[in-house]
Amino acid sequence: MTVVEKKSLMRDIVAKVGRDKAIELVMQAYNTELVTTWLSRMEIDKPRMMARTRPRDHLGEALTRVAAVCDLTS
Repeated sequence: MTVVEKKSLMRDIVAKVGRDKAIELVMQAYNTELVTTWLSRMEIDKPRMMARTRPRDHLGEALTRVAAVCDLTS
């Protein structure tokens, strides 16, 4: 996801819930994405998949998740 796409998603979220609430929601979703990644790396019995060639875009995934929830309310 490009920076322009991220900014566009954030603008859409801000328009629906306000600036402060948008920041709070995206930060919570971002933290959830990080914790999910860390937990999946810590699981002992989980078979290791091939190494990713590109790091995950946690912020992009968080923005997408929050935007999807905001779209449900409209």
